[in-house]
Amino acid sequence: MKLYPYQERAVQHVLKNKRCALWLEMGLGKSAVALTAAKALPSPIIVLAPKRVVEHVWAQEAAKWWSEAKVQPVVGTPIQRKAKLKIDADIYVINFELVPWLVENSEWRWSTVIIDEATRVKNRSSKLFKALRKVAGNWEHVIELTGSPAPNGIEDLWGQMYLLDRGYRLGKTLTAFRERWFRSDYMGWNYEPLPAAQDEIEYLCSDICISMTAEDYLDLPDMMVTDVEVDLPDAVSKQYKQLKSDLVAEIAGQEITAISAASLINKLLQLTSGSVYDAEGKIVSSHNVKIEALQDILNTIGDESCIVSYQFKHELARLREVFPHGVEVRDRKTAVEEWNEGKIKLLFIHPASAGLGLNLQHGGRHLVWTTPTWNLEHYQQTNARLHRRGQSKPVMIYRILCRGTADERVIAALESKDTVQTALMGALK
Repeated sequence: MKLYPYQERAVQHVLKNKRCALWLEMGLGKSAVALTAAKALPSPIIVLAPKRVVEHVWAQEAAKWWSEAKVQPVVGTPIQRKAKLKIDADIYVINFELVPWLVENSEWRWSTVIIDEATRVKNRSSKLFKALRKVAGNWEHVIELTGSPAPNGIEDLWGQMYLLDRGYRLGKTLTAFRERWFRSDYMGWNYEPLPAAQDEIEYLCSDICISMTAEDYLDLPDMMVTDVEVDLPDAVSKQYKQLKSDLVAEIAGQEITAISAASLINKLLQLTSGSVYDAEGKIVSSHNVKIEALQDILNTIGDESCIVSYQFKHELARLREVFPHGVEVRDRKTAVEEWNEGKIKLLFIHPASAGLGLNLQHGGRHLVWTTPTWNLEHYQQTNARLHRRGQSKPVMIYRILCRGTADERVIAALESKDTVQTALMGALK
């Protein structure tokens, strides 16, 4: 297979910079670039990635771009993992959750490290970051891959950059980074970037980070977003307002309590979705307005296939009840293939587990969000499962939102975060 010119440019960026980041939007072929460059880098190579990407993506991509490479997923029980590490291979692939185990139970011997979906390493307090920090000094080549480097704002960049340069550009500690470019509130809990922060940080990262957007390099069909607004029933609307003001409300005879602001917003989103969990974790149903709106959408698109993205387990349970022909992407290993072959007409996915690495563009063009997500990366990545190279039709994204509720607040937050990230991606093209 042949790379596109923009991908060749990205390969040269990797070969010129031993420790670098490729901020390539979804669909631009990050793995193709990384594998092509990796042929010229020291081996063995280790790829750190989300679990589903480890299981479904890297071996398939290697077959396309480095067919002679032997790819060894490091999965299974601890004993099985140790056995797989002893197998001779060019590329080892392990999911993020197992990296702390890898660092503690093996001698680091990989000169080239590829971090797929690098925003997973942004949290300095995570076991993942702490484990990688111990061995980062041993890496000769590092390639960080992501299409959304700053889903929650430029503060997300510190952890990613630290693993590239050990603090040379943005500071050796997150505290130093914040003190230089942010202003904290009185309690020191929230940080706002100073006026010049984004420009200065973009400049400091520009030599080793390259940014490319799908809009600039791909001739993709349009992606159209439609907000389907619905109203809560009067009784549920009163319960919503009571829960919002008092942190407690009676729903279907059960007392629902929110113990903090974070818990409150989650409870409010549960309520708009159609059900809430009580103190014992039992599901308390409240309304069906979003299910009815989804049914209207499915009726409108007729025989076309559709993906439904849900947030809560009770949503999935209700979807299965109302649409028994629907399939959750994790129900069986062949679900992705069946979807792309047109054998599954209604596919349920959770953005946290299915928003990365899956190619779903051949099975349809419609995606419905029953409840919005706060996570910009999950939102963009999930939409990009359909809106990517190989999609031949305009992609339709439907967001079912309850008017005057937390649904609208979440969408506003997503759009605000997108403004920061869009500016960042544009600055480093």
